[in-house]
Amino acid sequence: MEIIIIVFQSILIISLLYFLYRVIKWIVKSKTRSLWTMSLVGACLLAILINTVFFKKMEFVQSKVYPNLYLVKNPIKNKDSLSEIIKTMVVQKMNDQFLGNQEKFKLRNSERSIPVLDYSIRFYKYYNGWGSNPFGEAGTAHFINNEEDPGGFSSELLANYQTYQIASFDLKYCINDTVNYVGNLSHFTNGSVVKIDPIINLCR
Repeated sequence: MEIIIIVFQSILIISLLYFLYRVIKWIVKSKTRSLWTMSLVGACLLAILINTVFFKKMEFVQSKVYPNLYLVKNPIKNKDSLSEIIKTMVVQKMNDQFLGNQEKFKLRNSERSIPVLDYSIRFYKYYNGWGSNPFGEAGTAHFINNEEDPGGFSSELLANYQTYQIASFDLKYCINDTVNYVGNLSHFTNGSVVKIDPIINLCR
């Protein structure tokens, strides 16, 4: 089935490229058509620029299959301001979801038979690839409606998009303590941690 999809998409891409070639060839044969085309392309680029600069607002898109995953669409350029917005959001989510519901997020570590906390929030930049690309790279937007798929040519894992990770918040129990906990917010740039913000620390 995957081979059929790959062949179909390859034929579609080749057909589109050939059609584009024919259109460009038809346009350049006439000076008038060339001028009109350049004017139209210029107007479209200007409209896109104006829309990007003045009308696109940042938004957080929550995954429908991973409730702790948020994709940041149109992130603001100021990284410090973005970090503060995410930090405020983490505090609000933790207050609403975790406090008073600690038992809900308590799991047993099968190796050491001790409780561990299963509470985290992940932030990735919204990136939309080519949909169901047979070679992966469908983008982080793929995980809004789809679970991770580790198999075959169409493997899609969040781990493949580490350069798009913006921040990660994790709660952990204190050492030798299954009551108190500590929560840190890690900020990422190009897949590497660049700053860690302590959100809560109840460890003695």
